Amino acid sequence: MNKKQLTLALFLSLGLGSAELAEAQTNDFGNPKLTHFLNKEHTRYISFSGYAELWARYSQLNPGSLVNNESVSNVSDLSLRRIRAKMTYKPTENLLFVLQMGPTNVNVNSKTNTYMDLLDAYAEYSFSPKFAIGGGRSTWRGLSRFTTGPLNTLLYDLPLYATSNTGATDMVVREMSIYAKGQLGKFDYRVVLADPYSAASADPKLNKATFSKNEARKDVSGYFRYAFHDKESNETPFNSGTYLGKKDVLSIGAGFEYMHNALWHLDERQMTKNDDMRNFAADIIYDAPIDKEKGTSISAYGMAMHSDYGPNYLRFAGTNNPATGIDAANASLNGAGNSLPNAGTGNTFYAQVGGTLPYFNPSKHNLQLQPAVSVQVGDYKALKDKSLIYDAGISLLMHGNSSRLTFDAQNRPIYNLNAADQAVVTDHKWAFVLKYRIDFN
Repeated sequence: MNKKQLTLALFLSLGLGSAELAEAQTNDFGNPKLTHFLNKEHTRYISFSGYAELWARYSQLNPGSLVNNESVSNVSDLSLRRIRAKMTYKPTENLLFVLQMGPTNVNVNSKTNTYMDLLDAYAEYSFSPKFAIGGGRSTWRGLSRFTTGPLNTLLYDLPLYATSNTGATDMVVREMSIYAKGQLGKFDYRVVLADPYSAASADPKLNKATFSKNEARKDVSGYFRYAFHDKESNETPFNSGTYLGKKDVLSIGAGFEYMHNALWHLDERQMTKNDDMRNFAADIIYDAPIDKEKGTSISAYGMAMHSDYGPNYLRFAGTNNPATGIDAANASLNGAGNSLPNAGTGNTFYAQVGGTLPYFNPSKHNLQLQPAVSVQVGDYKALKDKSLIYDAGISLLMHGNSSRLTFDAQNRPIYNLNAADQAVVTDHKWAFVLKYRIDFN
């Protein structure tokens, strides 16, 4: 080991900052920042990256919400939505290994759950750009563009419908799986066979499907996409939510997810019946520059999904939920905290639109605004009234989007049972989030 290699190894082992590491990696191969190339062709490397997201939030809570056993109608808090540390190692032109760790939803209610959780650990072998296989624990999934979560969100966070089974069949959108992927011209594909986790804790209910306590069956999914304009990368499981005008993208996609006997319910004779999970989705994204010199662009995305979980399946969930419990006597159907309807047997529609405004300083290209709005419509069998969730936000992009400050306002429905025992909207609640994200790469 020569002197430069020894210096690099010491910096990596000590976990020094990006500036010191970048200086140590300035060698004959011209390494940038946190990437160390292993050959002059730059086809073999080891790289380190990550990001952190800090939330400052004010949220109106659902009826009956408890925080440390106290009834609370609203809360303001600070939290770490995500922290990620990732290593990508490519020792040959064909072999890739990815390791990613980090905590999720670190707030005042998670003081005993702030470990650096193992998120991703998988290997991939590429025979050609047309065909690659991989396996391990990862976010490689099918169904829709945002199922794995987008690389760059147009709003403050990904829409909840996209990861609707989080915590029920996976861990932080991760499963143990094997996958195949590839690109055939402007068409790319991924198919995944996964072992889902079983987190069911409820017995079967009358005419209402819930996830089963039985042995978890295989989770089979796929996603297929065609690019009419610029091709999109499929090197990672994540798809971009916006390209900020750096590419001209018009892509359509379709996908599915299937699990045999994933759920169960009781019929009128009190007999347990098993239910398959069948989800199908189609989506389209348009993201293109308007004026490259000024930095203006437009981004639009639309998705339609049909879900069949069994009779009257409905799930309420809340992102980074600040509540610790629920007073059942005063509770709505939503449950505790900021929970809202995010999945159910029926149809889900989602649309978002936004774009970048001109650079504040055209000569530096280091500051610009990005407004956006979205709506999620849930037409679920278990609800008489449709679920309408609105978001509106604006982001300040800094230094080429290496960091961004986003303000978002979200309005969600509150459900209760009427005299006919039907789930209807009786109120609406607001949540306001100020998010700061910084990327390290």
